[in-house]
Amino acid sequence: MKIHIYAFSGNGARLCDKLIENLNDHEVSAYVPERYLSSASLVKLREENLYKSAERSFKNVDSIIFVGSAGIAVRAIAPFVKSKKNDPAVICMDERGINVISLLSGHIGGANKLTLKIAEIVGGNPIITTATDVNGKFAVDEWAHSSNLHIMSLKRARDIAADILDDKKIGFESDYKINGNLPLEIDLAEREIGICVSLDSNKSPFKNTLNLIPRIVSVGVGCRKGTDFNDIYTAIKEVLNRHNISQFAVSSINSIDLKKEEEGIKRIAEIFKVPFHTYSKEELSEIQGQFSSSDFVKKIAGVDTVCERAAIMGSKSKKLFINKTVVNSVTVAAAIDTYEVVF
Repeated sequence: MKIHIYAFSGNGARLCDKLIENLNDHEVSAYVPERYLSSASLVKLREENLYKSAERSFKNVDSIIFVGSAGIAVRAIAPFVKSKKNDPAVICMDERGINVISLLSGHIGGANKLTLKIAEIVGGNPIITTATDVNGKFAVDEWAHSSNLHIMSLKRARDIAADILDDKKIGFESDYKINGNLPLEIDLAEREIGICVSLDSNKSPFKNTLNLIPRIVSVGVGCRKGTDFNDIYTAIKEVLNRHNISQFAVSSINSIDLKKEEEGIKRIAEIFKVPFHTYSKEELSEIQGQFSSSDFVKKIAGVDTVCERAAIMGSKSKKLFINKTVVNSVTVAAAIDTYEVVF
């Protein structure tokens, strides 16, 4: 997790040092005005005004922590708040660390969990106001985020949260093995409203279905130099659709290193919001298995197939699920990681 901290006093700067030292499993940077640089050893100079700095953080980090008043934090982030699906976690704490407030993106962004962790570090009081948390109820959006599941509809997630808060039961169906004890709010016999965990976003086992999609599909792509983005996008979508796999299940886009600057593929990864990995012909050649071989590809790339081998390279399971498929002269293959639903 990438975290930016903003402090506005000497005490705040010293608190930044404590957070950086104890959040060492994250990438943390803390920024203060010039007059407080000497107050702590690990902080950096905030060169821009607070609003420009907050805008930059909103675009580039997972969490923002303000060490100061709630008013400062609210005014700093107000112009950039858009959606709980995309906004970073925002936390505000006073300069003494007495109160630590989960301010924005408590569930999906992880602010609630980070608030609890920070409060433990500084010995402060964690303040969490989300309804499911204060009532000790199952929070489907937080669980989905921690389980690497894409939420297809925030409205339906809110409907489920409302039913849970009204002490109603929700249904549950999964294409995957379930480990752990089901939350008390779930009733497997319920068919009115429920959660469906599947790669198929069109699956609808309930009258009102919240589809949660595991992000476990590694896509391998091969194409000619300069192939139009739309041709690549159409090819990937069509291949996934043939196998009833949502595009939101994609966890990475993969190809040979000859394609590392291929603009069409790079743009695909940006749109899917997933990493684009490339591999050398030597790395791809080491993959064992039966593949669709092409003399033409071997001559150009130095390996018999790019998309199939690249898909496997990007997968934890190393098992090919979709063999090489050609659409618009673009080759697409996919591997799927193993997955379990864990409560």
